[in-house]
Amino acid sequence: MQILGLISDLLLLAGTGAMALWCRVLTKRLRAFNDVDSGLGGTIATLTKQVDDLKASIDTATECARDRADLLEQGNARADDRIGRMEMLLVSLEDLEGDVAEHLLQDEASAQVDMLPSFRASRPDAVASEGHR
Repeated sequence: MQILGLISDLLLLAGTGAMALWCRVLTKRLRAFNDVDSGLGGTIATLTKQVDDLKASIDTATECARDRADLLEQGNARADDRIGRMEMLLVSLEDLEGDVAEHLLQDEASAQVDMLPSFRASRPDAVASEGHR
């Protein structure tokens, strides 16, 4: 029985040695795997840095887009205001044109004038027909 105890002790010692050797191999593999320069750890570190750079770029682009949208909105508001002013000016010019046309029709000396001062194209026939309305 002493021999069986010795054999079991030797088998346990051999198993322990094999496990120690296997742990050593796994440690080397993990070190190579996690190596910052060439392993997966380096790849993960590089990808993390790229993700951070992309996030910063996206934040900058978003801020720039917001600024441009605000500028565009201000420009649209100014354009809307100016459209209203232009419409008022056009209406007042049309009123002035009507007054000038009536005045020119009443004046016989100006009946010979071919061109009316206005923002519209000259049309002496149209002015005559407007005067008869």
